[in-house]
Amino acid sequence: MSPSKPGRNDPCPCGSGKKYKLCHAAEDRARAAPPPAPAHPLAEELQAAMALLGDPEVSKLSRALEHLGSLLAQWGPTPHLRFDAAAFDAHLAKALEALPDTVEQDPSHARRELLIGTVRELGTRAFLDSFRAAVLQRAAESGRSSEDRQALCVGALLASASGKSTRFNPEDIPVLDVVFDVQFREWCAQHRELASKVEALTRFTEDALSPEAREALRQAREGNTDALLQHVQSDPRLIERITREAKERSARVEAKLREPSTPPLFAPEEELWFTCVLWEPLRAVKGAASTADTRRAAIENLIRAVKGALDSELLEGILARLRQKARDTSLDEATRAWFTDAAIAFEAEPSRMVMAALFTASQEAQGRSAEELVMLADLKARPIWTPEDFEPYQKLLEDMGLPAAAARLRRCQDWLREHPVSLPTESA
Repeated sequence: MSPSKPGRNDPCPCGSGKKYKLCHAAEDRARAAPPPAPAHPLAEELQAAMALLGDPEVSKLSRALEHLGSLLAQWGPTPHLRFDAAAFDAHLAKALEALPDTVEQDPSHARRELLIGTVRELGTRAFLDSFRAAVLQRAAESGRSSEDRQALCVGALLASASGKSTRFNPEDIPVLDVVFDVQFREWCAQHRELASKVEALTRFTEDALSPEAREALRQAREGNTDALLQHVQSDPRLIERITREAKERSARVEAKLREPSTPPLFAPEEELWFTCVLWEPLRAVKGAASTADTRRAAIENLIRAVKGALDSELLEGILARLRQKARDTSLDEATRAWFTDAAIAFEAEPSRMVMAALFTASQEAQGRSAEELVMLADLKARPIWTPEDFEPYQKLLEDMGLPAAAARLRRCQDWLREHPVSLPTESA
């Protein structure tokens, strides 16, 4: 024993006459102990996120996950916040080929199967570890709002929930669903853009194409579309030409929308859905301060809201209707050509064209019957929209044999339960 340190039962060196263990032993141990580790910078946020995971009101957790998805989409494809891009592309290509021919009958089930297969394949423990570290790093950045930090901490906790469990089921980890949803939307947008460029290429006269382009087009007609895609991507001049024509096409569509005689592009239930979801972001843009940063932030939030509102089922419905109009022989040739342009423009730039159709079109969506026209007029005259206000219209659409339209109205009702819309009165 060191002479400088008395034993527990020795007299205390301070001269008190007490045993060392009863006198200064505790103080000496405290001084000799290493300093406590600093608290985690996100300790409070992580504690609050833990409480949120245990909250029986699951709508709060759903909102946090929706906000996490918005943040991931805002940051774009980023290492550790996405599945490996090449592996994701390869897996989806294989999975889509294996889908049955009857997929159109139940697209939501098919999409769920894609999600489960993807997260089982790519949602590994290693990915969850890297994702958790990445979102915690983002949460600790200065300038984050409390809503941002909460969503990111919820994501981090969910990513670590199965870290030590011997039973590992990625499809039961909801944060992987969020990653898939964001990456799948990006993947679809990228492939729509390529598809639109290929479609534009096939509309050129072959005499105007290079020999390489003609050969790629020939292979595409025989079923080898990869050759055509690779050629489009590898020729900067061709991409520039296609991009220029795409801009001209979009400009034609937008100019035509402003004409009073142009028919509306949206069905009534689609227009109501966009109004519900975009009402608050649009009001924020109109009420934004005059500073450039504030207005830019409001506009960026509106664009994110448009992308969030435009789910794949909605977009496919719009595109199918536009293509059907383009083939409608009861319309004149110029109108059919315009619907063709609109379909191509919507497929290439869906968010931009939705905003153009909503904010520049002269005509609003038209009811399909006299009763529907009356209900639409009554609904739009109400100063506040509630879920109950939409109930008679939703039942009418079911009675009209329009189940998809009725389902979209139910989504409006679900949205309004947490986001009631207050419309301006005519005197305001």
